[in-house]
Amino acid sequence: MTPESLDTLPDGTQITADVVIVGGGACGLTLARTLGTRGFDVVVLESGGVDPDPAHEALNRVEIEDDDMGDAARLYRAAHHGTLARDWDPEAQPYGLRLRGLGGATQAWAGKSAPFDPVDYAPRDWVPLSGWPVDADTLAPFVTRAEALLCLGPAHYGPDLWPVLGRDAPRKMPDPAAFRSMFWQFARSSRNPSEIMRFGADFLADPPPNVRLIVNATVTKLALAHNARTVERVEVASLTGRRASLTARAVVLAASAIENPRLLLQSNDVAPAGVGNDHDQVGRHLMDHPTAPVARFDARAAGQMAARFGFFSHRAGGMAHLYQHGLALTEDHQRREKLLNGAIFMTEERAPDDPFAAISRLLKGRSRSVSADLVTAAKSPLRIAQGSAVKLLDSGRLPQAISRPIVETAIRLFPNTVATQVRYGRLPHKFTGLRVEAISEQPPDPANRVTLGPARDALGMPVPVVRWQAGEAARRNLLAMGELVSASFAKAGLEAPEPVDWVAARDPASARVIDMGHSLGTTRMAASPAQGVVDAECQVFGVEGLFVAGGSVLPTSGHANPTLMMLALALRLGDHIGDRLASGRLPGP
Repeated sequence: MTPESLDTLPDGTQITADVVIVGGGACGLTLARTLGTRGFDVVVLESGGVDPDPAHEALNRVEIEDDDMGDAARLYRAAHHGTLARDWDPEAQPYGLRLRGLGGATQAWAGKSAPFDPVDYAPRDWVPLSGWPVDADTLAPFVTRAEALLCLGPAHYGPDLWPVLGRDAPRKMPDPAAFRSMFWQFARSSRNPSEIMRFGADFLADPPPNVRLIVNATVTKLALAHNARTVERVEVASLTGRRASLTARAVVLAASAIENPRLLLQSNDVAPAGVGNDHDQVGRHLMDHPTAPVARFDARAAGQMAARFGFFSHRAGGMAHLYQHGLALTEDHQRREKLLNGAIFMTEERAPDDPFAAISRLLKGRSRSVSADLVTAAKSPLRIAQGSAVKLLDSGRLPQAISRPIVETAIRLFPNTVATQVRYGRLPHKFTGLRVEAISEQPPDPANRVTLGPARDALGMPVPVVRWQAGEAARRNLLAMGELVSASFAKAGLEAPEPVDWVAARDPASARVIDMGHSLGTTRMAASPAQGVVDAECQVFGVEGLFVAGGSVLPTSGHANPTLMMLALALRLGDHIGDRLASGRLPGP
């Protein structure tokens, strides 16, 4: 497939299709494949190009309002997200992690995947607005399809994985009434065995039929019919000023939990409050996964704990799969203590004299001492040589017949090393300890929201204003997990981690809490328009043929990295739209 650029089309081009999908990220491309394979004419509009570039990344700018991070958290956040996303700018995105270009945020993600828990779908009297209009059983077959799409291994995310791995469960475990073993998996490309799943590259390598992909095409407006009941056309523009319009029987917004509400709110000529916003719900209930370090193992204990709570491999379906072991709060403990869902995972800490951190600073012009960083790099020739070999594998210049066995063997024999290299830019780093991190569910809060500010971007569109605070409930949840992990490790006869200062002081307000770039909930799925923006089929209330896909439709956040669930909902939506198109129940504008 050769993507078209809007800049190559005649100005004012008009395009007709069965389905127009706004956004070329994981969900948009999954929808395109689902519907194109069924024979429908699909157009995907991607704001960026095939690859990221500074001009399009500038369109991701947001302004922050009334956040509760603090300077220490902002520095930690910049370092954390910066290891994944080369083109992400913490100054332009003081909240969130978005990337324009084909594949969206999967250009930078770590591939970490897990399904939601049954409790995440349930109404809970201590979690406002909890309860989904669809249940786990309804979504189960779509979760299975999403797992296959991500090239995940056998679907074991709890203690039942141990026998599959051919291992006995650890005899000593933290308090089983409070914690259970939990495993995440990591999505891998079917195209390049050494790479995380990158949806853009994989889509181009195996394009579906009947799909037209137009890049450099930012949607600027959803033009409603006079009765505000259907979308009459979709208007797009490029940074060079080229414009076009599209009409379709179905329109799907799959552009992120910030861009989806932004587009609904700014399309306000027919509906003054914005499309689908009669009840002032568009942009509200912004959720993420508040995360903070809660404890630490020093270098002496780090190796032992990394072996227990690190990475494990399992070969199935001709591929070696990677699993990360952590701890999740049990449902019984959540209900008994009125806690949110949450989990604990371990992260290796890089040493101050890590050679690849020094090289990165030098290359980016951010070195505070060029001579010191040069000395650090020169002291580690073996690590640099190893890193060069990793980069050669990543380059794709080696035939798969050579590279695949190397990568598969590495995952099977050295899962912790491989996972560390993936997390920190695929280069071998030097580490000194093990950080214990807690990740929490965040309850929907209408005060956390996306609105439109007075500033304009290069296309004349209002810049989003984000109000996101972790909130008292999530901070209390992080504290509860921090206290539990230290106390329960010691009680089980395990080496106990040292709690960080704010946990020891029981002061969650001072915790260094960051967002994980998992923006959710701003067009939430609900049973009625008074509580959300889309119905159980992800159609915008009151607007026939307008649908939303992605994290913005999730009613609650759980604690799991959300891409697997987002794809499950996108696959379900693709089937639903396809069935309605086939039956003539989406006649078009």
